[in-house]
Amino acid sequence: MDGKLKIAISIFLILLLVFISIMIIGEYRNMDRLREEYPNLVEEVYMYRKDRLRIWAISLILEFLIPLLFLVTNFSQKISFFSSRGRGLFKSGIIYGIIYVSMIFLINLPINYYASFYLGHKYGLSNQTIFRWMELNIKGFLVNNIVMVLFLWLPYYIMIKSPRTWWLQLGILMIPIMIIMVFISPLVIDPIFNRYTSIEDEKLGQEISKLLEKAEISDASIYRVDKSKDTKTMNAYMTGIGKSKRIVLWDTTIDNLDEREVLCITAHEIGHYVSRHIWKNILIASVGTLLLAYLVYLTSNWILEHSYSSFGFRNIFNYASVPLFIMVINFYSFLGNPIMNYVSRYMEREADAYEIMLTDDREAAITAMEKLYKESLGLPRSSKLYKIWYHSHPTLEERVQFYKGQ
Repeated sequence: MDGKLKIAISIFLILLLVFISIMIIGEYRNMDRLREEYPNLVEEVYMYRKDRLRIWAISLILEFLIPLLFLVTNFSQKISFFSSRGRGLFKSGIIYGIIYVSMIFLINLPINYYASFYLGHKYGLSNQTIFRWMELNIKGFLVNNIVMVLFLWLPYYIMIKSPRTWWLQLGILMIPIMIIMVFISPLVIDPIFNRYTSIEDEKLGQEISKLLEKAEISDASIYRVDKSKDTKTMNAYMTGIGKSKRIVLWDTTIDNLDEREVLCITAHEIGHYVSRHIWKNILIASVGTLLLAYLVYLTSNWILEHSYSSFGFRNIFNYASVPLFIMVINFYSFLGNPIMNYVSRYMEREADAYEIMLTDDREAAITAMEKLYKESLGLPRSSKLYKIWYHSHPTLEERVQFYKGQ
């Protein structure tokens, strides 16, 4: 590894630690101000926020440290050598993929347990049993990784055949895959984790149908999902395209909000669909994927060139380069967070506006949002930097002010 690469890695890790420190200091100062402005806010909200910040900091460091260690210790190359011994591209890709994703799953398992199960029960946000938590994690592991394991050979085949244009071919290939996933996810993937029940014939379902008719998307299905066995928090969403589009309400949302509040939340989700946010997100993701693929192509080759074989491999189309690609993708995803979240917040404001137009019920919109934040122990706002980098939605303060017409 030459000096330029060592310096680049060292500078990035230092800047990452500085970023984390500035973020945590800003969040703590913000919480001090909130204590004065919101004297009735319970202490558990602040304690939960601090615990989540610790998890965020550790997870962010591990995003880069784990793949880096796989590279500099030559461990990835050893896995690749073992996987490729006497085997073709397809079989060796499956073996490498199984070993790599299994190790990453096990490495992250303790922090996932602490973040999702332990903290959820510590603050009364979770209803999960340990067996249910294990079930969801195993299912998530299989669903999220089985496609990667089975098709890991494909990008490497393209890289071997087109060493200079593989990034373009892969970027274009991802576009129809994204569209297909949006269509089939509600029908195939979501039911693996939870049970979905139609409520179209219930009174609430009939009221929601009226909203759908008013929005001219009356062919959308309406479902309740049994999230109460996992969490006490509330949510709703609209997903799918074409015949797969559906409104999904968590049963916790139905049970803890009154009908007017549920209708407001539903109208917000309808606003996303009517405003064509799904297709806009696909378009943005398509452009972003092409740009990301090109940046990954440039950066990964530069890193490999300046590594001087210190990672144990010289060619980018070696399976040992998987953690290199993951590390670079994480890097650009991290840098792109402010842009993507700005776009997301803009779309959320559009959906909020459509919600008020469709229901003309500002009071219920406010009380629904306040209850959502209260049940999830959310803060009325975060620090400005955290909002810019990580908020996909406007803060509670901003949404309440908007609903009030301020």
